[in-house]
Amino acid sequence: MNQTAPATLRSRLWWPSAAALTIAAAALGATLLLPRLFSDPVGVDPYVLRLTGVAIALAFVALVWSRFATVRPILLAVAAMTAAFSVFAGGPQWIENISGSRFDFNTQVLFASAAEALLTAVVAVLAVRTSPSTLRPLLRLRRFGPTALIATIVGVAVFVAVVMLLPATLLGREGIAPVALARDLPLQGPASVLQSFAQELQFRGLILGALDRVAPPWAANLGQAAFFGLAHIAVVYQGPGAAFVPVTIVLGFVLGWVTQRTGSLWPAIVIHAVADIAVTVGVIPGLYGY
Repeated sequence: MNQTAPATLRSRLWWPSAAALTIAAAALGATLLLPRLFSDPVGVDPYVLRLTGVAIALAFVALVWSRFATVRPILLAVAAMTAAFSVFAGGPQWIENISGSRFDFNTQVLFASAAEALLTAVVAVLAVRTSPSTLRPLLRLRRFGPTALIATIVGVAVFVAVVMLLPATLLGREGIAPVALARDLPLQGPASVLQSFAQELQFRGLILGALDRVAPPWAANLGQAAFFGLAHIAVVYQGPGAAFVPVTIVLGFVLGWVTQRTGSLWPAIVIHAVADIAVTVGVIPGLYGY
């Protein structure tokens, strides 16, 4: 069964999809960066809400205006990414406001991560149900064969080997107390898995899955990887962590390639989860000193 649109349709739809992704990135970038030109050091209060507002507005236009049906999956993917991150970023504070001190910070992050994953799944279903049949994103969640299993094992092994070979000081692995790992990992681990599921569904599921319908595989993969890196510049890797942005783009491209070759999103989810857990417990604390 052919999973892509016919060649003539692909050539006609490639440019609208690329333009939609570019315009969405420009709108989100302007929303984040323009306030800083006027001496606003943190953007909006919080800035992710303004990012989410722009993305939701773009998605709303795509849903209600039939002319934008061809780029609906792309715009919904952008909305899923920013809205889900807004839920994750604000979730711990909202939970604390509601429950007081009933839950510690790690538990709050776990709940927020679950909400992020749930919201992303809801938007993914919406994107599939509301998009034209030839443009529905290839989420690739129903397949996990021997090739996907081998890719998962090899990918995790390669990632762990690379991390272990790099100098500890470069990764910020020095000074991490074992007691902190024992305390945090039981909750941060599942939280990282949920965050990885959400991000893979957003980027390798929705964005790559939509671009694969209308573009050559290499172009679709390059587009989602670039957007993946830009998203991390905006909301995650600033300050000492900015050096990880190129690594994020490369990782996004590799995960996209694995997803395309195996026909399954699950290897990318597992590899991403391992990477996130390593970053959470070994890299970020060392870089930022906590």
